[in-house]
Amino acid sequence: MLLVGVSILSAQVEKPTWTKDKVMEETYYTIGTQAYIYSITPFMMYSVLYQTQQIPYESYTNGVPFNVWTKMTEIANVKNTRTVMPNVNTLYASTWLDLRKEPVLLDVPAFGSRYYSIGLQDAYMNYFNIIGSRTIGGYGGKFAICAANYSGLIPAGYTKVVSPTPLVWMLMRIAPTYMNEKEIEACRQLQSQVVLTPMSQLGNSAYDPSTYNHKLNIGVPDLSKSPLKFYEITNKYMQVNPPPRGEEALMAQFSRIGFNTSVNFDVATLSEPQKNGLLRGMVAAKEMINTEITNSDNIYNGWTIPSKDMGNYGFNYLTRAAMTMQSIGGFPWEEAIYIVGYKDLEGKEMDGEYNYVLHFGKDELPQVNAFWSLTMYELPSVMLYDNPLNRYQMGPQIESMSYNKDGSLDIYIGHQQPKEKSKQGNWLPAPSGWFVLSLRMYNPKADMFTLDAHKVPLPGVQKIQ
Repeated sequence: MLLVGVSILSAQVEKPTWTKDKVMEETYYTIGTQAYIYSITPFMMYSVLYQTQQIPYESYTNGVPFNVWTKMTEIANVKNTRTVMPNVNTLYASTWLDLRKEPVLLDVPAFGSRYYSIGLQDAYMNYFNIIGSRTIGGYGGKFAICAANYSGLIPAGYTKVVSPTPLVWMLMRIAPTYMNEKEIEACRQLQSQVVLTPMSQLGNSAYDPSTYNHKLNIGVPDLSKSPLKFYEITNKYMQVNPPPRGEEALMAQFSRIGFNTSVNFDVATLSEPQKNGLLRGMVAAKEMINTEITNSDNIYNGWTIPSKDMGNYGFNYLTRAAMTMQSIGGFPWEEAIYIVGYKDLEGKEMDGEYNYVLHFGKDELPQVNAFWSLTMYELPSVMLYDNPLNRYQMGPQIESMSYNKDGSLDIYIGHQQPKEKSKQGNWLPAPSGWFVLSLRMYNPKADMFTLDAHKVPLPGVQKIQ
């Protein structure tokens, strides 16, 4: 029986038609495709870090070092931001922590009932902690953020927070109750009281971040002249930030093309078949990522509902790659849900040439513990729309917004302001052409987590005369 089995197996072996070079190219193509999908996120994270550390900010004329906040002291508008699909609900602040040398201390003041969040992401864009109104309330606190291999003491009164990677991207959001200067100024004051200090510098009034903290420069993340630099830069970044546990088998596979954290990836050593395979893999991976972004199968009443893996992706690398390109640093569902509306209730692209209404019945309003907003972006730029009212969103932060007597809500969307005065306070100005909407829900209630199962009513945008 054994001999028969061997005979049958041997009969299935065919004479190969590929050369060794062809096999090499296809190996680098297939593995390179998956390696690109996996590593576009760490590459983009490094790109954000690199840009932060090269652009002057306040007294840091040569760029911002680690462990220093860069702050937006105004709400995003058409004049102060060129970010795609920006948040217009909160004051922003951002910093990169370097935990390789020692822990970094975070002091948070009391925020009272105001919404705030300080989200901590590892080097692979996974949130490992969010310190904010949802998690610790409005009382504030003291935290020592440590690398996973740190085993030393921390100062009394500080709560230990362990990061999976030595580099951490931290984003702070503070929301005014209403969009007026008094409220925004209150947020600025709180923003200034959130303090970062390397542990060894606690109590040192002469501490200078610009001389104490070194920048990370492992290459300029510009691929226009040499696309394969992508693998060199990402490889170095992953040496600084080792991949998460549980990915050893995947890393072993990537090692077959020289992409691993034990040695530097060097494009100069590659043969032409290897280069061709990697370049083909990059093209294929980009197509897969773009398709994942634009062809969601989870659309409800014109709204594209994101994956529940957002913010904590596990092994879902394609979704992570898509969210990196569409909404880098986006929150997990527990903190905020971002829903994008590309089409109206009839499945047609929305155009400011027409007038629309978004009607929420009393029981259809977003269920949140904080607040929600509906923000307007023009296409194809996906940027804020410049309008005479400087009104970019509609929601509870807009003081002019009013509800109907029965508790329902109508939001009027269009290029032309409604003639009826009763509607003007609820008007969301739109460009004369195509546009897209984003519905953001901060600290959503548990009922909203079933959105992807279509169990929660979510009304669509309806065209009106």
